[in-house]
Amino acid sequence: MAELQPDEPGVSGVRRILQEWVAGASDALHKKRISDANIHDARKQLKKSRAALRLLRNSIGEIAYRRENTALRDAARPLGVARDSKVLVAALDDLVERYEPATRSLKLDKFRRVLRQEQTAARKAITLTLANKQRKVLREVKARSAKWNMKGADWEIIGGGLGRIYHGGKKRMKTAKRSRANEDLHDWRKQVKYLWHQLQILEPVWPGPLGELADQSHKLADHLGDDHDLAVLRSKVTAHTETFQGKDCDALIAVLDRRRKQLQNKAFRLGARIFQEKPERFVGRIGRYWELWRTE
Repeated sequence: MAELQPDEPGVSGVRRILQEWVAGASDALHKKRISDANIHDARKQLKKSRAALRLLRNSIGEIAYRRENTALRDAARPLGVARDSKVLVAALDDLVERYEPATRSLKLDKFRRVLRQEQTAARKAITLTLANKQRKVLREVKARSAKWNMKGADWEIIGGGLGRIYHGGKKRMKTAKRSRANEDLHDWRKQVKYLWHQLQILEPVWPGPLGELADQSHKLADHLGDDHDLAVLRSKVTAHTETFQGKDCDALIAVLDRRRKQLQNKAFRLGARIFQEKPERFVGRIGRYWELWRTE
């Protein structure tokens, strides 16, 4: 796993990690036949890259930040469509199994066929031509990153990027808790994932506490990810009501909404612990870990 080294400048270390993750995404797409596992790996590396980029935002400047963030986001977008299509059948099967025997009588074969057809179409969209274009974009991001004229003191920059994400996660958690709207939950989830990956980068600074916090952030991201999958599945259900018989559609939505409420409640309980500090205090505490680590 890419991680910071105590004998290198902090911002240089974060840039190195970002470059490794960008290269990892490119390698995952450099296949004659791109598998679902390759798509998953590339998406994961791109999410990590964007989290690392956010740690350097105050150093490289807003123009460079926005250019590279857009490039990485656009490279990941087609992969996200393919990923969502793949997980929906699994999400449906998990839901049906979880709520047996209430779901036993539901006739879902037609709906499953629709989901599989959409999965096949999304999968076919990830062509070698598209993958080559994505890899070209990633090579350009990596080449530009090597030329960044990074300014500022290490923790001033890195702590600023971390604090921005922590503050954003705390703010979006409050918004999502008030509204329970899909868009707000999804926005919170993105901030949580950035925080998780940033803590992974910083974990060597204080492996015990930061490792535990990273694990908790990962768990929170999983709760929100499972909820997101069910939100997408619900939209598919309502878009294909013609595939259901009688009251099967309403029954499926009822158990789906019940499961989503459970996941969201778990997420808000865990989120309240992760985001209990004020951002300034959170960054200050990790900054003290940083200073100790650099002076050892």
